[in-house]
Amino acid sequence: MARTKYRVCVVDDDAAFRESFRLAAKTAGFDTVAFGSAQEFLSAFEPAKVCCLVLDIRLPGMSGLELQEILHARKTHIPILILTGHGDVPMAVQAIKNGALDFLEKPLNLDVLTERLNEACALYVQWQKVEQERQEIAGRMDQLTPRELQVFGLMADGMKNMAIAKYLGISRKTLDIHRTKVVEKMKARTWADLARWRMLHESGPGGSVTIKAGDYIS
Repeated sequence: MARTKYRVCVVDDDAAFRESFRLAAKTAGFDTVAFGSAQEFLSAFEPAKVCCLVLDIRLPGMSGLELQEILHARKTHIPILILTGHGDVPMAVQAIKNGALDFLEKPLNLDVLTERLNEACALYVQWQKVEQERQEIAGRMDQLTPRELQVFGLMADGMKNMAIAKYLGISRKTLDIHRTKVVEKMKARTWADLARWRMLHESGPGGSVTIKAGDYIS
């Protein structure tokens, strides 16, 4: 992986730490963009080519956990590492439960930092592939008629053909026509494809499925 293609974003209110982090990340092969507060981050952050967000758990005003919740609500699919000081481990564990990839303890250990950033970057690349596929599936779904979209959803749920026909109040022959169109337009090989693609579609902006660290849909 060409790490120089990607940057790391760090949010920490300690200017001296931000500089030491920048130097450590550079040694690990990553460029860095830094912010001193959650508010500054939210007003100026540009996600292009940022493969990892490193958030201090204690920030002035909005905390790192609160910022994480906002990013979660916005479905910002960038791996998050949490920075912790002495006594912050329980909060870091909560952050991981909320979807953070891991946490880094201060003072930083270069080997650990390098390992975690590499893991985050690899996960980011996987998420990018997932997002590209999600967009492709969304384009295929746009080709479905309202009735075909209904059939697609019921097929993805694993409902049998006769049950689908009965549920929609249509004949089996009519269902077969819709089902064929769904399979053709979606380019599906199996019903399992449809189930996965429906879940993948729902993982997008505004969807009901959340992709968390380590559990991207594959």
